[in-house]
Amino acid sequence: MKNIKIYSIVGVFLLVTGLFTGCETEFENPNNPTEEVVLKTKDGLFALATGIRQYYSVTALRQVVEAPGITTRELGVTNTFLNINELAKGGAELPPESGGITNPWVNLLRAKGMAESLIEGANTVELTAGTRSGLLAYGNLFKAMCLGSMIQMFEQVPINNSADGEAPFSDRAAVLAECIALLEGARDALAGTPMSDEFQSTVLWADLSLPKTINAFLSRYQLWAGNYAESITAADAVLNDSDATNSMWIYDANNQNPIWNRTVNSTDLKPQTNFGLLGAFIPEVADGRIAFYLGADAGFANADAGGQAISEMLGFAATNTTPVPIYLPGEMMLNKAEAYARQNQLDNAVTQINLVRQKSDDPLGVNANLPAWAGNAASQTDILNEIYKNRSIELFLTGLRWGDNKRFFPDFAVPTEANTTNQRNRNFYPYPTIERENNPNTPANPSI
Repeated sequence: MKNIKIYSIVGVFLLVTGLFTGCETEFENPNNPTEEVVLKTKDGLFALATGIRQYYSVTALRQVVEAPGITTRELGVTNTFLNINELAKGGAELPPESGGITNPWVNLLRAKGMAESLIEGANTVELTAGTRSGLLAYGNLFKAMCLGSMIQMFEQVPINNSADGEAPFSDRAAVLAECIALLEGARDALAGTPMSDEFQSTVLWADLSLPKTINAFLSRYQLWAGNYAESITAADAVLNDSDATNSMWIYDANNQNPIWNRTVNSTDLKPQTNFGLLGAFIPEVADGRIAFYLGADAGFANADAGGQAISEMLGFAATNTTPVPIYLPGEMMLNKAEAYARQNQLDNAVTQINLVRQKSDDPLGVNANLPAWAGNAASQTDILNEIYKNRSIELFLTGLRWGDNKRFFPDFAVPTEANTTNQRNRNFYPYPTIERENNPNTPANPSI
């Protein structure tokens, strides 16, 4: 982690938590910062930016992966803890007071609030142009990441946090439009005014290309919004960038890989064998991504959570310090494949599918090493099914499968009763009770 000399990152967390809850913030401890220091000084903003990275990569990322991973069968539940078993059963029985729902809501709102504070400070503190553009791009990226994850889980979410706790909610189209606007603003800010050396050396880390990461998330959200040409353009900006940096979350003994912590270091969750896929979507035996992500057989999930076969966790959670990709190169190829397929440009879609299937030199080691696809290249449905299958394998435990499943199979009839075998057991989560009790703008819960 970067060392900020003015004060500890813990103090920043305390301050931002105060901002999140809308409380007045005055600290008795002289070693902790005041709001004046954090939001109205350059060093305070640098510390906040570093704190966002730490908080998101360790705390929020767990929520991005875990709950959706249980809901879409990527993860098998191996403990009797109520929260994760409630997620495994889903359906109308999933209560709004469940910690499995509350935790992602609270943690992602908190990370989003930190990003909003950074954006506000970058717009008001006296900074060099390159430092301001860097901080704004960085804050926009984190806010867009939080919003994108939340709108996968919930039917509506607040675009902006509110100090009085009564933030208005926005629907999926509006949230995705905001994500795209944030990322386009970040991209254009860096293009117009390159980030300063000061910002780069103090806030960023070696394993991050900020421009590539912005374009990667822009490709993702343009795809979700149905802006297919724009998604392809953003994906190409990543794939054709001369910067060879693979953007990664980095961990150490004090800030441990949260996926490892939940699937290796605990007895709560394990990856499901065959990535939790069934029927025609089960990976081919020779698929090299099986051995990359999954280890030896590990028995079975709890019977009341489905009893599915489970495996040991490898891949990007093999150890407590294994880096986790912020995005995968294969996602950009699969974004292009889907965008082409949905525009009925089937030959181009198949080309991208084969780039993923035949990949043998992936910079992160995610290589299928399979032959070219032998399916019906004239069938849009077959092509989309192959894309979904590869997304489910290539992008395992990235938090993307739930949204993918809803996008590829929108007409799937999710049962209202508890279910532990369907490809997904909810379309959206109910809103947490803690939000409903404090925010009168909270919408009605979705039926399923």
